[in-house]
Amino acid sequence: MDTNYDPQKVEAKWQVRWAAEKLFEADADPKRPKYYVLEMLPYPSGALHMGHVRNYTLGDALARFMWMKGFNVLHPMGWDAFGLPAENAAIKHGRPPAEWTFSNIEVMRAQLQRLGFSYDWRREVASCTPEYYRWNQWFFLKMYERGLAYRKKSRVNWCPKCQTVLANEQVVNGCCWRHEETPVEERELEQWFWKITAYTDALLEDMKKLVRWPERVIAMQQNWIGKSAGTLVDFEVEGLDNPIRVFTTRVDTIFGCTAVYVAPEHPAVERLTGRSKNPEKLRAEVERIRASAIGARGDATLEKKGVDTGFKAGNPFSGELVPIWIANFVLMDYGTGAVMAVPAHDQRDFEFSTTYESLPRIWSAG
Repeated sequence: MDTNYDPQKVEAKWQVRWAAEKLFEADADPKRPKYYVLEMLPYPSGALHMGHVRNYTLGDALARFMWMKGFNVLHPMGWDAFGLPAENAAIKHGRPPAEWTFSNIEVMRAQLQRLGFSYDWRREVASCTPEYYRWNQWFFLKMYERGLAYRKKSRVNWCPKCQTVLANEQVVNGCCWRHEETPVEERELEQWFWKITAYTDALLEDMKKLVRWPERVIAMQQNWIGKSAGTLVDFEVEGLDNPIRVFTTRVDTIFGCTAVYVAPEHPAVERLTGRSKNPEKLRAEVERIRASAIGARGDATLEKKGVDTGFKAGNPFSGELVPIWIANFVLMDYGTGAVMAVPAHDQRDFEFSTTYESLPRIWSAG
């Protein structure tokens, strides 16, 4: 018996045996309980890296463990190969997108097979094929028919080099994650949205069934859904006909309100700028704040920046006049794009008022 482990020899031998016996193929078997293992589909960028190996080793271990426990395991594989990133990569390499993508798939498939992962390769899919994306289109049409897909304008992170929109996580230090030398622009584009507010409660309720999921993952999903229960409060603005409406989850703290913060994109900003004593200076400050917030406004570690508009708003409960500031950490897509600052009860508000000493840190009677 050879006591030396030769992976080139041993693993190749058993991989041939597994394939011949169709060990990982999952067919209907009512006698065994079913189990589904699916890892995130890789983007066929050219070849596997160690991050891929780590991720798919974990899934493979789980699938094999459940097989050993007697489950009928379905463990498929596929390719996240649709969209502008694939086209941009093909352009960069001077090859047609289909040729570039499918040649990469061949390389990565061979690598996964050589690693001996337990996939049922009969179930392989590629998101760039009509057989696959026709179902994406079908789902979209069903959502649209039910009023759950709609168009509206919204500010997005735009990479001028990729010619596409980036998620906040894809913006690194104000630049595109694919090429760090390209600054990301903020543009207002008309685009499609899902009306998830129509089924927010159902999503949150169903999460209670995920009893073995990590709390951190559940919290991330709940934050993404973003349901908040609170109160809308109108603050009358000196010199303007329209009030600024804020959303707060703690209206009980309104007597400690020291300021009103608005997002740089808030409709009131242009009206305030137009009536300010120095419109050009204020407009330049607004652009500076907007640029500092691109791709990171939801980041708790973001350096908080703001500017005093010079206007005041009336607290409808206390009658106190409080300053109106434009702040880079206020989200236009959350609530009304305006919040009331209560430094005594909110760490973020306290830090901001500490940064700008002209801001009051506690409420004081007029």
